[in-house]
Amino acid sequence: MARKHMGTVKTPTDSSYDYYWDEDTGEVYVSNESAGRASSAEEAWRKANFYATTLQKFKD
Repeated sequence: MARKHMGTVKTPTDSSYDYYWDEDTGEVYVSNESAGRASSAEEAWRKANFYATTLQKFKD
């Protein structure tokens, strides 16, 4: 498993969290919390941003 640091996402309270994407498995993480699976870097950002905003996984 090779998580790649993709950037940061912000919460509604303006806290910042790093997010990671594992291209092999598709797993997206915000900090150490799973935010779902993504097939592209853009989708990984969307899912990480949704998780940071709502604390819920994006429903496909």
